[in-house]
Amino acid sequence: MAKEEIYRALFEQSNDAIFITDGERILEVNPGCCKLLGYDKAHLEKISLFSLFPEESLPGFQDALNVTLENRSPFFETKIKRSDNSILDIEVSSLITGDQRKTLLIISRDITSRKESERLVQRERGILSALLEKSLCGIVLIEAASHKIVDVNPVAIKTIGRPKEEIVGNICHQFICLAEVGKCPISDLGLSVDNSERTIINSQKEITPILKSVVPVTIEDKDFFVECFIDLSERKRTETKLLQAKFAAESASRAKSEFLTNMSHELRTPLNSIIGFSDILLEKIFGELNERQLKYVNNISVSGRHLLGVINDILDLSKVEAGKMELYYSEFSIGSVFDEVKSTILPLAMVKNLETEFNIDPDFGDIQADRSRLIQILYNLVSNAVKFTPEGGKVSVYCKKSGNRAIFSVTDTGIGISPEDQKYLFEPFKQIDSGTNRQYGGTGLGLALVKQFVDMHKGRVWFTSAQGKGSSFIFELPVNSLDETEKPDNIFRDSATKVWLSANFSG
Repeated sequence: MAKEEIYRALFEQSNDAIFITDGERILEVNPGCCKLLGYDKAHLEKISLFSLFPEESLPGFQDALNVTLENRSPFFETKIKRSDNSILDIEVSSLITGDQRKTLLIISRDITSRKESERLVQRERGILSALLEKSLCGIVLIEAASHKIVDVNPVAIKTIGRPKEEIVGNICHQFICLAEVGKCPISDLGLSVDNSERTIINSQKEITPILKSVVPVTIEDKDFFVECFIDLSERKRTETKLLQAKFAAESASRAKSEFLTNMSHELRTPLNSIIGFSDILLEKIFGELNERQLKYVNNISVSGRHLLGVINDILDLSKVEAGKMELYYSEFSIGSVFDEVKSTILPLAMVKNLETEFNIDPDFGDIQADRSRLIQILYNLVSNAVKFTPEGGKVSVYCKKSGNRAIFSVTDTGIGISPEDQKYLFEPFKQIDSGTNRQYGGTGLGLALVKQFVDMHKGRVWFTSAQGKGSSFIFELPVNSLDETEKPDNIFRDSATKVWLSANFSG
């Protein structure tokens, strides 16, 4: 009697759903069964056992019951319907209880949460497998304790150059970082990540450079290392080619600069003689010249000076490119520089009947810079403005102080520059009008030298232009070369400066 009471208590208090059946008919159910399925006991004892199972699960359930009758106590998983038609995953065990071997005790446990977890794990494994298969990186899974390779992806197999069967089960250093056998860096990583350049030895004993990362992971309470790597062979080859190209370009540049320097020196010597002797003839030291002789000698002198200027520009550019150009700083007034540029450029402007204007901010004091190079910068910009401005136009030169920066602008009402041509402006030997019979002369060195000299002063130069309306070239230099705490970008720090720039530097 006590045993029956124990069995009854277990039956009533079990959290699992328990059915007692004689086949399809339900004889009795426990409270756990009612709770699981959402039916009361009276309802369950009136319906068919098979009605509780979805159609797709019913054949399997019936087969399992037949196995119970034949072999006793099978164990299987299936699905069951609740009163709200929701489907649960259950784990079923059954056994024969009656003397006639027709009464079955069916114990069902809800495993829906477990099955969902298994499905999630399976899904994650599928995603991980797809990532491994499709990854562009080589991936090797290594057992932390033994350093043996557990798994590899296709990229790693291809890079190592051996079948997967020959890789898995071997020590990782047999293929990766061969030179470091006995002093493996991944053993002491802990939770850190190793990211460095190493090597792989392929089946042909060729060394392949790789960029490797090693991450420690724990899978099912076991420690592993996930080693990812990228084949750097192509990048290394490209770097070598780029380095070789760089050396070749630097060598060619040095050879060009040396050639230009030597040629410039060789040309300047006879040119100075040509200019000197033609000037002597113009001064009529050795006698009078007739009108035709005077004209020809004057042409020789003018052409010689022009050619000397071109050669000087080439020599200056080659010195800058070779790093041999030096600046000689002194303190001077902008007014004296403007006067010198104005006196040189005025005759050219008068020939074309151009209006010229030179203005300086009244508060501007002295500046520390290389005076001759500043004159050269302004002369190149102003002479360009005069050259490209049609007759009757205007050329304006301004200077304003902003903090420790001197801001200069040279504005003209000339032909302007098309957007397509603007990118070539500061490149040496590049001209917008580059046809054989171009209207405007020049070598294309003026603006290149302007940029070089401005950069050497730790300044910057830029421009605005509209085709057919004119251009403005603006550059800035430190006022005091010994105090360069302000950067070029600070020139727009106050609204007054913005207004002044807008008014005076518009193209």
